[in-house]
Amino acid sequence: MFLNRNIKYRDILIFALIGVIGYKFIDNYQIFFDLLSKFLSIISPFIYGGIFAYCLNPVMKLCERKIKAKRTVAILITFLLITGLFFIGFIYIIPSLVDSIIAISSDVPEYMDKVQNFINQILNNQNIHEMVKEAGLLDYLTSLSNKLGSFLLSFLEGSVTSLVSFVSNIVKVIVGYLISIYLLFDKEKIIDEGKTLNYIIFKKEKGGKILEILSTYNKMIGLYIGTKAIDSLIIGMIALVGLILIGEPYSVLVALFVGITNMIPYFGPFIGIVVGGFIGLFVSPMTAVIVVIFLLALQQFDAWFLEPKLVGGRIGIRPVLVIFGVLIGGGFFGAIGMILATPTIATIKLLYDKKIAKFKKENKELFENVEAHEIEEKK
Repeated sequence: MFLNRNIKYRDILIFALIGVIGYKFIDNYQIFFDLLSKFLSIISPFIYGGIFAYCLNPVMKLCERKIKAKRTVAILITFLLITGLFFIGFIYIIPSLVDSIIAISSDVPEYMDKVQNFINQILNNQNIHEMVKEAGLLDYLTSLSNKLGSFLLSFLEGSVTSLVSFVSNIVKVIVGYLISIYLLFDKEKIIDEGKTLNYIIFKKEKGGKILEILSTYNKMIGLYIGTKAIDSLIIGMIALVGLILIGEPYSVLVALFVGITNMIPYFGPFIGIVVGGFIGLFVSPMTAVIVVIFLLALQQFDAWFLEPKLVGGRIGIRPVLVIFGVLIGGGFFGAIGMILATPTIATIKLLYDKKIAKFKKENKELFENVEAHEIEEKK
């Protein structure tokens, strides 16, 4: 009796301590979030390293499999290849992007005057003027160019800010890039230690389920993100060539944006078309029209031919689920969430289908009776 009373008092004390700690956490949540932010900032090179290692692992495995290279040689080839691509990007692409952004930002007022004159010319047509006036759109169209200019200017300023933020963190990124070498070298040991820790924390049954989910998710990411990245790279290169032939002065900027946004299912291509049209509009209205038509035709080529050839039906989820996932992922995690929406939804659907199949197998008689009842009702 005395022992039970001690246990009871001990439980009450534990609950009281949890309550006090919880209250202090809620009352001083900003301090905890600041500490968490500082901790994440300190370990960010390892986070970058993990991301780099995850992305470079397929290239390393390809070297090991195709040319029978040892781990050290495969890592060396992988890093020489990727470092060379980064070097080319920093030497040729990044300066061109920065120059394009600066040029557009400085010339926005001049471009706005061109757009305003174009709108005024349209409105000078008596029939169009009366139609727009009756629809109540006259004031809106008159101020449209200023709104577009403000939007683009804020967008470009945000792009420059993001670029400056990336450059300010470049040391952490470089350190993370170097850390990824050691992570790739000891990949099997790290994975084994992670599995062991998983089984220690979650035990055998739950730990096995967690590993199954992670394995499925990893497969879906590789299946979708990898093939979609190749698809987007091809679309970006075609866009670059086409925009150069059209005479778009900011072809590198537009093509890069088209390639990146193409990674986002359904919504991404339209975002690329709209931004490409906006930038083309500041060169001339006719250029904007040609750019939009070209990008629209390019996205149709991607949707009906290229993407089905590369991605095909291997993901196996309905469009409505993809759109739902993109909206949820974008709402909570921005562009990264939108890109990861498809493999995430695919993983959830695959696990759900397994659960349904198992339930139907265990309750075979129930479903047989339901089917028999439905057949009877049709008669």
